Amino acid sequence: FKGALARKGDWQSVANTDVFLHTWALVQKQGDYRYHDWTVKVDADAVFIPSRLRMHLVSLGPPKDTPVYLHNINFKFHFMGALEVLSSKAVDILLQSFSECSRSFGLEGGEDYFTKQCLDAAFVGHMTDFSLLDDKYTHSEGWHLFDVSPCVDQSIVAFHPYKHANSWEGCYNVSVGKTVPADYVGCNLRWTGDACYLNSTLAHLPDDPENLKGVVRPLRNKGKK
Repeated sequence: FKGALARKGDWQSVANTDVFLHTWALVQKQGDYRYHDWTVKVDADAVFIPSRLRMHLVSLGPPKDTPVYLHNINFKFHFMGALEVLSSKAVDILLQSFSECSRSFGLEGGEDYFTKQCLDAAFVGHMTDFSLLDDKYTHSEGWHLFDVSPCVDQSIVAFHPYKHANSWEGCYNVSVGKTVPADYVGCNLRWTGDACYLNSTLAHLPDDPENLKGVVRPLRNKGKK
């Protein structure tokens, strides 16, 4: 589906409910979600590990053919938009409720809070798994947008945000065990676009190739052999 530019809200966040309502209308028209038990909305800058979500769902044991959605993080209203998990029955009700919810709640806020309000107002039940999402926007001060260290947690289904392709790939590689945070350049020493590690003191050498994506330790070790 083709996206659209979202407006900035008064609170310096994004007022994107109208954009997502349009996208959900396309999902409804296409109808493919009906052939699956669950529908997952994932932000483009979230690193999503689908196999972990399957394991989480098995562990939760939600009732079959029941409208239910998942609270995904222990922060504020417990439902952040980087990873939204809804049963197909919950999607049916959500789509049917959008017109009334738009009139009742308006379209000026974020789509995640709107979606939660709409599901709750329609009496869709929820289950809770606060290990679904690690979102840096909920971290205390000192986090870095390109730091891959949160991605070591094997219990997490999605990590957010990783807005550059290199940092996204770095987080994914750490998450699946291809690399470790200590392989990466320090965040205050990184080149543009590099994934990095906050506790690293590694830096690029002047003759380093530009396609390292922040991974410098394997190259250093190779040079020592």
